Amino acid sequence: MPTVLLTGITGFLAAHVAENFLRHGWTVRGTLRSSSKKEDVLRIPEYKQYIDSGKLELYVTGSLENGDYSEAIKGVDAVVHTASPVEFGGEEFRETHLAPAQKGTTTVLDAAAKEKSVKSVVVTGTYGSVGYHKAHPHTQKGLVLTEDDWNPYTLEDMDKIVETGVNPSDTFDNGSLFYMAGKKYAELSAWEAQKEAKKNGAEWSLAVMNCVMIFGPPIQPLSSLSNGGMSTEILYALSKGKNSPVYPTLFTYYVDVRDAAEAHYQAVIRHAQGRFITSAGPWDFQEFADRARELLPEQAERFAVGTPGKYAYVDPGTYTLKNDKIKNELGIEFRPKDETIKDLYTKFFELEKQGLN
Repeated sequence: MPTVLLTGITGFLAAHVAENFLRHGWTVRGTLRSSSKKEDVLRIPEYKQYIDSGKLELYVTGSLENGDYSEAIKGVDAVVHTASPVEFGGEEFRETHLAPAQKGTTTVLDAAAKEKSVKSVVVTGTYGSVGYHKAHPHTQKGLVLTEDDWNPYTLEDMDKIVETGVNPSDTFDNGSLFYMAGKKYAELSAWEAQKEAKKNGAEWSLAVMNCVMIFGPPIQPLSSLSNGGMSTEILYALSKGKNSPVYPTLFTYYVDVRDAAEAHYQAVIRHAQGRFITSAGPWDFQEFADRARELLPEQAERFAVGTPGKYAYVDPGTYTLKNDKIKNELGIEFRPKDETIKDLYTKFFELEKQGLN
């Protein structure tokens, strides 16, 4: 059976990507920056049968910027690059945000260019590379975004913020703009890397999955639910009592982590080429709290009350994010929103019983 190299296996999405490939019969070579989380990964219940059968292998490859994939990539059929820094500090751009995202991507793709067995490469991108971030999302009703659209902010824009200390956005702080710009230029570097690889005889396809907010049940190593990465902690916060705050929803589209993982798998086996907006549809913090009370009635008193029925994507409304391409070309059918909500909170509460909070 085929083998995939998966970077950043300890991540929320990557853990599900690994489980998905394993379930489809692939051997997965997961990478770690260091050996510190190796035992935690090996204890993940969803992986046990695959570890026992030798289908899951772990490689310590070092930092993103200077990772050594020479051993891990030998003979693999595909590469899925999910590892990327999630850093929202607002003081510096090129070293803190751009370099790790950009260099981390090109290092992996350069390794793929040297390995003749590689047939497909998939890179986890972000809506941050697609959206029009120069205006508040709640003022963008009527704007339709597709894979042809790009974040309009440039490197020069980011450098100017660092130089002058003046942020042109009335919506996003420096760190958010830096993160999204860093991911944009990491993606552009991926496309350039493929062009160069082709000149040297490489024939692998390249798909970039431009993911929106990713939610669902976590299976990756966690030490806390309240500090377990953005996808976990921002929704867990809604279950800390009826008076918990319900924050405004700026990024109004989401995808279930399991559907995002399936999209990565389909992109590999179909040798997909191009960008793919990876989105199930609109969502709102208030909506998740409202539906959770209905779906988990025994826990209803735990969920924030807020202003029931008030959803930003309805009123005042936001942009429309098209997902026709991923449905048509990769055959993705997104699961119902209620399934995502029920499953993620059920998992959260199971983890609480195990001592996480």
